Amino acid sequence: MRNYKIMAEKDLQRYGAQILTSGRFREACRQKHHLRASVGQHSVRVARASLKIAYALDAFGIRTDKRSLVVGSLCHDLGMLGRYEKYKNNAECCSRHPGDSVEEAKKFMPDIDLKTQQIIERHMFPLNGKPPTSLEGAIVCAADKYASVKDLIMG
Repeated sequence: MRNYKIMAEKDLQRYGAQILTSGRFREACRQKHHLRASVGQHSVRVARASLKIAYALDAFGIRTDKRSLVVGSLCHDLGMLGRYEKYKNNAECCSRHPGDSVEEAKKFMPDIDLKTQQIIERHMFPLNGKPPTSLEGAIVCAADKYASVKDLIMG
């Protein structure tokens, strides 16, 4: 039997080390999000949940792009750093931070592919009306909702 927790940690490091070790991500670990967690904690939680969904799909022969899952997950909320100075209210934050997060991701990876950009840009569905355009995007979108609830309960 596979240990999905160990696999997720390895994939998180394999595909996300550049992001996880950055100053911007350290800043994300200091900014509160969902009352009890930080943006960084939430993003790692989304990445782990996304990977676990991907491993479950693997068991049925459905392959996913784990690099895009990890990068998209870790970067999906980076655009909201400094949110209280940047956005006038939560509605503006919800609508603008996905696009701002794509711009932040480009700073880490100037060659970021379109699929990963769309994962980041569309993770707020259905709130922003832009549905995911890939299986990976749907996974990150669902994992984000799951992680948000977990953040509120557990911190």
